[in-house]
Amino acid sequence: MLHICLTHITRSQVNFPDVEKVEWVNKVSQAWPFIGQYLEKLLVDIIAPAIRASSVHLQTLSFTKVNIGDKALKIVGVKAHTENDKRQVMLDLYLSYAGDVEVNVEIKKYFCKAGVKGIQLHGMLRVILEPLIGDVPLVGAVTLFFIRRPKLDINWTGLTNLLDIPGLNAMSDTMIMDAIASHLVLPNRLTVPLVADLHVAQLRSPLPRGVVRIHLLEAEDLTAKDTVIKGLIDGKSDPYAVLRVGTQIFTSHHVDSNLNPQWREMYEVIVHEVPGQELEVEVFDKDPDQDDFLGRDVPSGSVHLRLEWLSLLSSPDKLSEVSRQHRLVVLSRTLGFGMYVYLYVSNKDPSPIVQISVQDTTKESKTCYGTNNPVWEDAFTFFIQDPHKQDIDIQVKDDDRSLSLGSLTIPLSRILTTPELTMDQWFQLENSSLASRIYMKIVLRVGTLRLSFFLYIINTHASDNRNTTAQVKLTISYSTEESRLFITVHSCRALAACSKDGADPYVSFILLPDKKATTKRRTSTKKRDLNPEFNERFDFDFSLEESTQRRLDLSVKNSVSFMSRERELIGKVYIISPIRTAASYCSSSHKYLAADTVIITRGRET
Repeated sequence: MLHICLTHITRSQVNFPDVEKVEWVNKVSQAWPFIGQYLEKLLVDIIAPAIRASSVHLQTLSFTKVNIGDKALKIVGVKAHTENDKRQVMLDLYLSYAGDVEVNVEIKKYFCKAGVKGIQLHGMLRVILEPLIGDVPLVGAVTLFFIRRPKLDINWTGLTNLLDIPGLNAMSDTMIMDAIASHLVLPNRLTVPLVADLHVAQLRSPLPRGVVRIHLLEAEDLTAKDTVIKGLIDGKSDPYAVLRVGTQIFTSHHVDSNLNPQWREMYEVIVHEVPGQELEVEVFDKDPDQDDFLGRDVPSGSVHLRLEWLSLLSSPDKLSEVSRQHRLVVLSRTLGFGMYVYLYVSNKDPSPIVQISVQDTTKESKTCYGTNNPVWEDAFTFFIQDPHKQDIDIQVKDDDRSLSLGSLTIPLSRILTTPELTMDQWFQLENSSLASRIYMKIVLRVGTLRLSFFLYIINTHASDNRNTTAQVKLTISYSTEESRLFITVHSCRALAACSKDGADPYVSFILLPDKKATTKRRTSTKKRDLNPEFNERFDFDFSLEESTQRRLDLSVKNSVSFMSRERELIGKVYIISPIRTAASYCSSSHKYLAADTVIITRGRET
């Protein structure tokens, strides 16, 4: 499995987690029984009525036993983020729980008894304390969520009986586990207000931080999982890839009988939290019975990805400034309140849900049971291609989807004339009574592409071992929003030794033409390391036109003293117009740059 931190696409440098151990917290176990009392009250007073109201088959459900057990939740590490908004406190808690919890449930209508006896949960929980206020309790609300799906294992009792109930018989143990885990993960958030008159919806459904465009290009040297003649002869694999960012999951098509598949697929994902969210990539071999995982304990294999970060701006002028192929419009909508006054033949109140459609994409709110004054506080995000031509279609229906309670169509072009591209108001519903209204906040954002390209540049050094291939890993990117060129030196691999102790490498470069050497830069020196990690970024205030005219002259050198006889130059790379080279590289089918765009110098520095 490959994990890529999406933070590194947007931040000025690559930071590694600084997790602190807090063993003293786990020694304070007196609070655990009181947490159990709170959870019991939560299950009996809030969760159970909600379940009973959700289906006619579950109206006789009740919790007959709730025992949280004696084994407390453990916090194995804490990381505090200090580089973000000064009006909040952000903590990452690394949790481990192997509890002896016991919960029994009974559904009298079907004489069904089931329960849970033991839960294991391991994962990283993000805790955000905001807003900070100048009065007790100093914090307005606590927001909790998992950035990645935690490892969750539940020991069920009587699950077979539970799944025999109508409405649940189409589910399985795995589906239930997936549903529970997904509700704990972004973009789902649990927000607990600590003070009155707080706008909880804004905390529960904040605007996205940006969009990452993922190009799944190809894979190389995958393992052959399919064999012929009873395993005597190696065959091929039929690979496909699964990409996951939180609850957003994408599956590529599979390529038949190929260990070097090319997919050439593109996906766009919403990034809700920076830092923290990760892209997970898994590669499988498609089989008729059970697919084989190609990413663990295998001798070879690599995946080639290209990632692009799109900043979300609130200016309609950017729609015309940004070229169409680099433009994305994100529509974020928050449903608030709805007011409906109807005369019904029966005296039953409706259970309203909202269906929101933009072109071919439809999303649905939660159901508010038995009320004509529902409060949803749900948020939805859509990708928009042309807000001048597209509309939002809103349908309010009863929970059986057969009875329409009202509808509304809003041209997106209306939002283009509003301040900050935001509409925050009540809307009159059509095909309904005059008193029927719905409250929504609609936010439009223009996604501008930050040209970001990941390069693996071959640099072969003429050493005693002619088969040695040294590499330097760079990212060359340009931000049209900031009018700035970025060059990040990530790492080197398989450098040639300059002495018996190896080498003390560093990377230096200059952007030519530069008579005064104002663009000359160098990284720190890594002692006795032939596979150094630098992760250092350098910024240049250039226009896009000027950036395309610059040439990158880069050298990997060995740090030596003035009197040393050790070789200084390890290798050299020369890139004509790095921005154009990076752009052509990203659109090509080659993993490495073409030979005519990289000039490799071998031997000693002259």
